[in-house]
Amino acid sequence: MSMPKYVDFALIIFLTYFAVDRFSKGQTGIGILFTVLALMNVFVVTMKIQQDKKEKK
Repeated sequence: MSMPKYVDFALIIFLTYFAVDRFSKGQTGIGILFTVLALMNVFVVTMKIQQDKKEKK
């Protein structure tokens, strides 16, 4: 069973906040890590939405 989409959206916001926070403190390595994780989560959400649309048809 997969997580609901609202949990994924909350995780995207959470990761984006920490990415911006790390970049502002000069820790670019960790900032890049959080940015990549947030982008991967965006990709997962889009795949879930596409899969839901296919199941409805």
